Amino acid sequence: MKKLKAAIQYECITSLKYICVYYLALSAVLACYFTISHLLKFKWNICLEMNAMIFVGIIGILHLQEDFRMLLQNGFTRTCIFLAAIVHFTFIAGMLSMVDTAAGIVLRRLLPDSYDTIFGSLYGYHHQIVSGWLWLFLVYLLISSLGFFFALAFGRMQKKFSVFAGTILVALFVVCIPSLFTAASAPWEDLRHSILIFAVRCFGFMADDTVRLANPIFIMFLCIGILSAGSYLFIRRVELNRTA
Repeated sequence: MKKLKAAIQYECITSLKYICVYYLALSAVLACYFTISHLLKFKWNICLEMNAMIFVGIIGILHLQEDFRMLLQNGFTRTCIFLAAIVHFTFIAGMLSMVDTAAGIVLRRLLPDSYDTIFGSLYGYHHQIVSGWLWLFLVYLLISSLGFFFALAFGRMQKKFSVFAGTILVALFVVCIPSLFTAASAPWEDLRHSILIFAVRCFGFMADDTVRLANPIFIMFLCIGILSAGSYLFIRRVELNRTA
């Protein structure tokens, strides 16, 4: 228990450092944005959440390389390291989602024509603040968990096979999926319609034009649980020299 507490404290302190660096960099970018917009007399739409999504994805991918070797060499078990990583992702997702939700409320009031939140763009701005925060928190946690899972999965593979698997995944998203939605034959039309209906329901948009936020929240919880279970199975077998 002491080891787990120490690992969690280390991860939370590290998280605060990452968050401070991220928002300092983001503040500098926003300062440049507002300066250029003022000088050139035009407006761009900005969205803080997209930057945070990229940030938490990078955190998830690089987490294993940054902490695993050091913690393992200092006597921490793999289960302890995994639990600390989950706390790490949860802490960062919670902090970023709170800041971005608050910033979204303020920026929407100050810049109603230049700022849109992802949650508001999808579901409207009439929902409770807690619903928007929970949705954004789960999105951040899902992305970081996904990055962590793929980092572990590819780390377990041979280098040639990992390159092959990565190429297949890219081809699937770049070629196969767009081809499915551009095919004109009747069987593909039925399949495409079924996939779209399923995706819309997953996002919470129902046939009677109502929005059920419980759908995306449940699905994200489920996906996070599956990714976490898969990551735990991988981290129990990951080799130390692959994380160097």
